[in-house]
Amino acid sequence: MQPFTDEDEALRLANGVRFGLAASVWTHDHARAMRATRALHTGIVWVNTHGTTVSEMPHSGVKHSGYGSDLSLAGLLDYTQVKHVMM
Repeated sequence: MQPFTDEDEALRLANGVRFGLAASVWTHDHARAMRATRALHTGIVWVNTHGTTVSEMPHSGVKHSGYGSDLSLAGLLDYTQVKHVMM
């Protein structure tokens, strides 16, 4: 946890780190939650909870937290390469 003065500063602080595995947004304001989830540079964002994952949803990181996804179809597709062949 880290103190902040407004929403913009909170997002600037959160995105100002080298890592981007996960973030949590705690708010009663649905619009604020949606703005924050779009603005955060992380692989997963929880709203009003933290740390829960399910195997049906991709789990990934950005920046120095890694590249690619685990779990779900998105994770499987990271290990494939599409090739279009037309004859």
